[in-house]
Amino acid sequence: MAEINAQSVLVGTDAKVFLDGEELGTWTECTLNITYNYDDVYIGRDVDRQTTSRQGEGTLNFQATNSMTLKMYNKLMANPNLRFTIETELTKLATGETESGTIGGVTFDSLPLQAMSKGELVTKELSFRWMPSQSSFTQLID
Repeated sequence: MAEINAQSVLVGTDAKVFLDGEELGTWTECTLNITYNYDDVYIGRDVDRQTTSRQGEGTLNFQATNSMTLKMYNKLMANPNLRFTIETELTKLATGETESGTIGGVTFDSLPLQAMSKGELVTKELSFRWMPSQSSFTQLID
């Protein structure tokens, strides 16, 4: 197995959640996935598959340093169809190159209003969905 130089790895350096340009919070972990849905298509005697749709899904974990989810809750109570934006950034330590992503049209599957354990750091997890056509990734790292 090839040895990996620690300076060559990618490090998550920033992710933020926005609503109407207002920053609502920062992250500790962010995962983005695209799920593809298929239908069978027949080509002669063979069966292949054709993409019929795709859906973006993800999770956002963060350390609670403010009342971000309560702010989101109040805004969603006033307008349950609100959409949020998540912005992410990775950095390659060796070169300082960055890779940025913007995920628009985000809707959350659930909203943890409070999660706590006595004497422990408060962390929360939000699962979300978005339309992949509303995402963009710029400044890609070579």
